[in-house]
Amino acid sequence: YMEQIVQALNEIKNVIEGDRFTVVMSGILAVTPIILTIITIWLSVRMDKQSKKLQKELADRDQKNQTRSCVLDIYNTYLSAFHMTGQATGNISEIFVSDQSYFKWALEVEENSKNIMSAYNRAKLMLKDEDLINELKKGFEAFSILNGSVKSYIFSGLPTQTIQNAWNQFSVVHPQIQRGDYYALYMDRVLGEEFKALCNNSYTENIQQQIEVFIGIVGCDSFDEKFKYYVKIDY
Repeated sequence: YMEQIVQALNEIKNVIEGDRFTVVMSGILAVTPIILTIITIWLSVRMDKQSKKLQKELADRDQKNQTRSCVLDIYNTYLSAFHMTGQATGNISEIFVSDQSYFKWALEVEENSKNIMSAYNRAKLMLKDEDLINELKKGFEAFSILNGSVKSYIFSGLPTQTIQNAWNQFSVVHPQIQRGDYYALYMDRVLGEEFKALCNNSYTENIQQQIEVFIGIVGCDSFDEKFKYYVKIDY
């Protein structure tokens, strides 16, 4: 074995000392820049693809977040109107017991009506979801009818006339209660209910019915279901 090892070492020595080593090294040195260039290009292309992929993922995430935020705003607009009408339902005649109370409530109805119209129009511009748009349209139309009925009743002057007539009748039965003394009505529930009944009429009953229509649309589980696709959070 020693002879074989010595022979191998001598061959390596001859290669190093001869032209063969020079040729091999020259070839390696000539090819190395090309290999390095290929590797550099490959790495650059790979990094560029990864960068574009990451940018797309970030852009998609930002778009989803923006869409989620806008859809939540639309949902909350309808929910705010739902909450407002929910507080009023069953108490419409109570709202119309004084000019101050029904005027304040009418302003709230008008404000919510404008917000719903804006939310509905935004949804039509943003989303290609026929089911959701139709659901929003039903709520929008129902609230628009409600707002129109409230304004029509107030502008007719009938609420003020109804209140005056109510006080006229109430004062005959309860002369001890000063006309316009709402605090006394508030303190005595029985008297308050009696006066409220005098302020009830077909107009207030119609407004109550329209409130129930709107609540039936927005308060239904199917209304919420239409929004879940856009507001769900993926983990």
